[in-house]
Amino acid sequence: MPSSPGFLGTWFTTFGPLTLVPGDGGQLSGSYRFGTSNGELSGRVEGGELRFRYRDASDSGAGTFRLVRPGHFIGHYKAKGSRHVRRWDGERGLDGVWNTTFGPLRLVQEEGIVRGIYGHHADATLEGTLQGDGFSFTYAEPKASGEGSFRLVDGQLGFTGQWRPQGETEWKPWIGRRLAIDTGVTWLVVLEAHWQRDLAEPEYSFGNMLREVFARRSGVRVRHRYFHDAASLEAWCKQLVFLPEPAVVVIASHGTPEGLTIRGQLIDTGKIMQCMEHAQAVRLLHFSSCLVAQDGAVTLANRSFPVSGYSTSVDWGASAMLEFTYLDMILNRGWAAQDAAAVLPRIVKYAGDKAPPGSPYPPAGFRFFPARSEAAPGSDPAA
Repeated sequence: MPSSPGFLGTWFTTFGPLTLVPGDGGQLSGSYRFGTSNGELSGRVEGGELRFRYRDASDSGAGTFRLVRPGHFIGHYKAKGSRHVRRWDGERGLDGVWNTTFGPLRLVQEEGIVRGIYGHHADATLEGTLQGDGFSFTYAEPKASGEGSFRLVDGQLGFTGQWRPQGETEWKPWIGRRLAIDTGVTWLVVLEAHWQRDLAEPEYSFGNMLREVFARRSGVRVRHRYFHDAASLEAWCKQLVFLPEPAVVVIASHGTPEGLTIRGQLIDTGKIMQCMEHAQAVRLLHFSSCLVAQDGAVTLANRSFPVSGYSTSVDWGASAMLEFTYLDMILNRGWAAQDAAAVLPRIVKYAGDKAPPGSPYPPAGFRFFPARSEAAPGSDPAA
């Protein structure tokens, strides 16, 4: 962990590496590299936030960074002339996603403590205490446990380490490399239940439709996966913690006010979102499911990422047209989810609680629950 207090030091951010140093008059100044372009920013820390202005070869504007823990900040910015606030996040030290000897690893660095999730099935954990630029930990896997240590190397881009099973004396190597953020890329992850109840029903997949529409965009990576019970859905949701780039997640299934339903089984939406607790890349979780948001103020609100869904038994054709518009604004137009949600009922008239006269579609009851950290739609984060 760098010794620099607060925001000072080197960060790995949504828009490339960023270095912040002391400036004149109590200000901070920084330089970053977005693709092949170099940028500069300067600002002042006020009320625990760094409020700044930035400029690079293609853009300029203002924003804020808020330090949520020593190794992670959440940021918002707005380009000059734009009405839309967008995210700019950063991490450093041990915080981040790593490609390691034993598969992907997500580390979360807090005051004096580091916690991690690792393995291709995201079913192993570790926890330890900081010691300079590294930490010692214990690990737990489904059929094994032990201890180890990591030490940062190569300017925080990698770590070297060792581990040994409980009861053994021989140490073995465990190395890792920080996963670089592919700037300009957003993931669309569709987790879908099997809709068909018997052989008589024709084939249908909403995820395939979304893939055809959005996979053509070079900046969108579409991943479509099926789940058949709570355990398989939880397994896919845990995988989200390993994405370094921003992600929009759509869960498509039948639903009730109590949660998702599949093959007669009820799946608690609150438990699903607990699996995504450290999925820092998630920019939106949308439930393409009837009724899930009917009592959503209790289970869906006040999360680290925004959540949306329906409070009614929405018509499938109506929800498809609504969601294509909603996701297009986010994935193709670059809007923040909260801005797209605010405009959606004005574009798709039946999206809210009332349908226009003569509409063939009943009200969809679309609901949006902003993240705890999000600024108000359309607000200037540095105003």
